[in-house]
Amino acid sequence: MSNTNLHKNHRQRVRDRYFADGIKSMADHNIIEFLLFFGIPYKDTNDIAHELTERFGDLNGVLDAPAEELMKVNGIGENAAALIHLVHDISVTYNERKKLSKPFIATEDRFTSFLTMKYAGETREIVYMLFIDCHGRISRCVKVCDGSPESVTVDNRTIVEAAVRNDANEIIIAHNHPNGFAVPSTADVRATMDIIPLLKSINVHLIDHIIVAEDDCFSMAKSKKYAELFK
Repeated sequence: MSNTNLHKNHRQRVRDRYFADGIKSMADHNIIEFLLFFGIPYKDTNDIAHELTERFGDLNGVLDAPAEELMKVNGIGENAAALIHLVHDISVTYNERKKLSKPFIATEDRFTSFLTMKYAGETREIVYMLFIDCHGRISRCVKVCDGSPESVTVDNRTIVEAAVRNDANEIIIAHNHPNGFAVPSTADVRATMDIIPLLKSINVHLIDHIIVAEDDCFSMAKSKKYAELFK
């Protein structure tokens, strides 16, 4: 039997295993190998999958890795890197829309769960606005500022315009510290103090400013040190 046929049969066996047993029965490198079938159609992807998991740790690490880092692995070109990123982005978007499609009473735990998912894998600081409806539910989440791995410049005009455009009454502002801790910096506190009166001037109440770092979240409104700002 030729190498081509062996390769083809191996791919079919992997597909059959997936359809029979699902993804939970597969090791991380097997999942990545299977995914790469669709980005690298004519090459053995098993060794590439092993190298990816060794370099980035596990499946999550591979999906979170920047495209330029993925392409440092032998055999990963733009198409394969784009495919890996697409799977990550589809997963995040699916989970976000699924949560937003099911109205829920807004609680601190639900906010932090939503935001932890939202910031998963992000390597730059990003500011989001969460719009809260009259029933205390998240009605929409909008990105308003995009920064670097170390900082983000909060554009107050953009925030105010987004609040007006979305006819907001109550909002939450969130941003992440991808290389730090879930605690507000001096600049974060100053930015919060600056935006609160601007929002009040258009009858919008800032409920909270939440900082996210990996799986940890800090609610300024729930902190005794900053709670007075939000009253």
